[in-house]
Amino acid sequence: MISTRVATSSLVLVLSLLALQTSNATAADKGLEDLDKATELQLRQNPQDLEQIVKLCESAIEKGLDEDNTGFAKQLIVSSLWQQASLRAAAIFGQPRPDPNWRQYRELATQDIKKILQHDESFAEAHELNAKLQALPGGNREESLKSIGTAIELYGKKKDQSALAKAYILRAQLRENADERMADIDAAVKADPTSVESLQLRAAINIEQGNIEKAIADFEELIKQNPENVAVHQALATTYASTKKYDEALKHLGKAIELAPDNALNYAMRAEVYEAQEKYDDALADLTKALEVSPNNGAALLARARLYYFQEKLEEARADINQLLRERPGLSQGVLLRSMIEAADGDFQKAIVDLQNILRADPTNVDLQMQLAAFYVADERPRKAIQVLSGILAADEGNWRALRSRGDALLSVGNHHQAIEDYNTALKLAPDNDGILNNLAWVLSTSPKDEVRDGKRAIELATKACEVTNYEMPHIISTLAAAYAETGDFENAIKWSKKCIELGAEKLPEQIEQLRDELKHYEEGKPFRELQDVKDKLDPPARVLDT
Repeated sequence: MISTRVATSSLVLVLSLLALQTSNATAADKGLEDLDKATELQLRQNPQDLEQIVKLCESAIEKGLDEDNTGFAKQLIVSSLWQQASLRAAAIFGQPRPDPNWRQYRELATQDIKKILQHDESFAEAHELNAKLQALPGGNREESLKSIGTAIELYGKKKDQSALAKAYILRAQLRENADERMADIDAAVKADPTSVESLQLRAAINIEQGNIEKAIADFEELIKQNPENVAVHQALATTYASTKKYDEALKHLGKAIELAPDNALNYAMRAEVYEAQEKYDDALADLTKALEVSPNNGAALLARARLYYFQEKLEEARADINQLLRERPGLSQGVLLRSMIEAADGDFQKAIVDLQNILRADPTNVDLQMQLAAFYVADERPRKAIQVLSGILAADEGNWRALRSRGDALLSVGNHHQAIEDYNTALKLAPDNDGILNNLAWVLSTSPKDEVRDGKRAIELATKACEVTNYEMPHIISTLAAAYAETGDFENAIKWSKKCIELGAEKLPEQIEQLRDELKHYEEGKPFRELQDVKDKLDPPARVLDT
């Protein structure tokens, strides 16, 4: 827009001064011939002539022109240089992807701008463009800030509020200090309260800084300016949802759907809000609608599969994931969810293969490694799990979750000494973790190995685990009973064992027989002993692993 304005004004200038040149033809202007040629080229308005126009005008000035013609020649130089700089900048900023030779274009445009400012230091647009060019990789950030500062000053003097707001936005994007950045954005909004870009950027920064209410105020102002802006309704919905104001979020998503009923994202976003409200049927209905609008929408397929998985609708979840992976083979999020579905269905071998495939692309992902170890344990391959967990701990010896998990796996293969060592180390890192407290207390109470048992400490650990969980977890109360039995206090062992069975009837029905067996031991005056020794299953054949 700027280049058009300057080009148009220079054309008017050319036409208005043609008569002046003719009337002064008798003056001692040796450069008039070159200026006439430059004027003719300018009238043709061919971008390829711009460099020649500048050269002719410079030659005319050097040869000699009177004061009026010199002024005209300089304005023609500035106009042509600006058009040339703008065209070169367009190859960088005006394309979806910058021209591969953008660095050369920047260098040429920068040279044009330097010449412009030699003739006209008050050219605000040139200072602004220089700031943009210097802000690019390999540019001079200090020069960029200086140039945009000059542009802001000049736009302020000209009272060009729209341009001033844009200049403040550019400087805000160059700022490293958060307070200075926000001050520039505030100044942009003050300069032009109708600037959509300023309000959107300020809202985004406020969200980043946790100033949610301020962000909402800016989005609401944008809605006032344009009530049919679907993107702003979506942004408002996301912001309201982040503060758990779900009704407000749903209101704006409802409006977005009304404005754009064929936009699958609207339904997917509303499904997220419904899920946060635990309205899973409503969430599924919206995801289904999103897929009606956009049948191969990957995000909607993944979200619906995840909801089906949480609802234990494994066949439906598998169908969505299979469709997703047909469209996007190897998508890590899809493969990961497929592995969870397979594990939930008891097919740990396939779940393990899927996780191994993901880990090939992301070998240092600790969360995936932890999940792989858990699958190995579930598939009765605890020694494989120990290998994976040991690898995690080799890289990070302070990972208490890996320590606890390796302790559990070691316990399952009868290695009580090393299990206790891992539990003790983990407990130092997470002293209030009920899982570590409970499992350490259990092995100290029930190990058949005399040298590792410590009933007194087991009571302390189990009591703390019960306190942490408000005496509501039957398996932890079971450990407390075992600890008392180890010290010979069968009265308390029986009391807590009965309490455990009472709670376990509801919470652990599948383990109720073991809990009753523990109680029987205590009633007979015997402590409970346990030594697991899981034998690893053989690895599946290679043809299975390749599926």
